[in-house]
Amino acid sequence: MNAKQRSPPWLAFALNLLSLASITSSGKSSFLSAGFICPARTHPFHAAATKNVSYQSPKLIDVGTTSTRLNSSRNNIFRRINNTFESSLATIQSVLFFGKLPSSLPPGMHSVPTQFIAALGDPASSSAASGAEQWGIWRIDPGPRGVFIKNFQANPSMGSKNARMPSGWVFDPNDFWIEEYGRVMEKPDFPLTPGRYLVTGGREATTLLTVSLPNDRGEQGWKFGEAGVTLYDVTHLPCRSARYHPNRGEKFRSPADANVSDFPVTPGSEMPAVEGCDKQDYAVLFVIAVDD
Repeated sequence: MNAKQRSPPWLAFALNLLSLASITSSGKSSFLSAGFICPARTHPFHAAATKNVSYQSPKLIDVGTTSTRLNSSRNNIFRRINNTFESSLATIQSVLFFGKLPSSLPPGMHSVPTQFIAALGDPASSSAASGAEQWGIWRIDPGPRGVFIKNFQANPSMGSKNARMPSGWVFDPNDFWIEEYGRVMEKPDFPLTPGRYLVTGGREATTLLTVSLPNDRGEQGWKFGEAGVTLYDVTHLPCRSARYHPNRGEKFRSPADANVSDFPVTPGSEMPAVEGCDKQDYAVLFVIAVDD
């Protein structure tokens, strides 16, 4: 789809306004506008999901201030207004769809704005002696801070090493993440800090996750506090994420090599391949409380 065929920002704004009216009147989202974060992805307490974070680096390429801007000032104004509406809609959706939350927290824990664990492991497992050293965590929702693949295709400079995205995070062509709607996300923090996390998949199960200290080989075990609860039970199926590395022999790759028609991804399905890259799918767990 070329630039002339794309929906203008004012249209997305109008559709979001209609969606807001639909949600508030019926309690359900009509999803008239594409590009929402997945329902329940943002916890109602999450007030900081769209705050910009400033990074300092003398070698960064600021893709938001170069002569390659794709839109006029007027369109940018509509886009900012539309982003505010999308953030508000996400919060309303989270209240309606997040699922049952515990009425009280385990002793020694406090609630947090929703954080997101990227986990690897057997979906049928309730514990493992190792593996958590490969888990990461986003402490703010990376979805709204992400950049759509089509923007990388329209603006190749976004795929450059050390390119800074509009939300402030830095793109790495050797290690990038994509979510279910085709947005390129910032990396989670690695490794996952040892301790306790109250986790849920936004469905039925909410349980305590305990991550152990690293052993002498750097391995971290993990286990759930409730018998019978598995990794699958606390995975939020609509939220998909995958990590991409260039194939051996490839120097750099870009999300622009992905096929936009592969998105959005069906809940529970594997993430699409990106040409020239190795892919690792991760399960996404919501964190709603952590140790004091």
